[in-house]
Amino acid sequence: MQRPVASGPSNESVYETLYERLATQIAGDEVVGDGPFDLVGRRELSVLVMEGLTPTDTLLDFGCGTGRLALHAIPALASGHYIGTDISKSILARAEHHIALAFPNPSCRISWFHQRTEQFPVPDASVDMMCAFSVFTHMEHEDSFRYLEDAIRVLRPGGRLVLSCLSLDFPLAREVFLAQADADFRTRWKQVRNVTTSRDLISAVANLAGWTSLRWYPGDERNVRPVDGGEAVAFGQSILVLQNDSKN
Repeated sequence: MQRPVASGPSNESVYETLYERLATQIAGDEVVGDGPFDLVGRRELSVLVMEGLTPTDTLLDFGCGTGRLALHAIPALASGHYIGTDISKSILARAEHHIALAFPNPSCRISWFHQRTEQFPVPDASVDMMCAFSVFTHMEHEDSFRYLEDAIRVLRPGGRLVLSCLSLDFPLAREVFLAQADADFRTRWKQVRNVTTSRDLISAVANLAGWTSLRWYPGDERNVRPVDGGEAVAFGQSILVLQNDSKN
């Protein structure tokens, strides 16, 4: 059954406007996502490697921002394909600039897309792994569902989607929720907002979109093994790993 299309401004135009506004307010790398730029990028790669990322894979970095993960993922994809997408054209341009300077002669293929809708700009079953770090943390669940519906189309059978979220079983996320609750609807959506969830809720949304929930990493537990060695660390946000078990 086809769902009716909502009237009024598109969700994409609202999100794009918010992110473009944010890009003009904050200089440099620190556009979206907490924590040191390089450190968080390395932790993101560590999670992907734990979930099976290989040097020959095609990785789609949904909401790539200014290239935090790309700086670490591109060397890891020695003969693979890195695809970065973002809803903000200016933020995406920063990522392209950073990567061009860092890797003038990359060994892997690199593609960039200004993604303005929930439709991923790649062919069916063309991606081995997709990640969405600090993306669904800024999106209402209904909108997350729309992206998740199309994401399963582009993943190969058995492919995985790794996403981070602000789960309410994490004390920091509860503080975020209470801060958002102090503001009315209009105030909350005057800027890129933080959206909290729970393991059950985000998993249920993903399951409705056709995904199988595979694994959960609580954000406050030391469960991320750094790719460069050392003790396991906490990621900060909770992580849900989804798998495409469809036959395509």
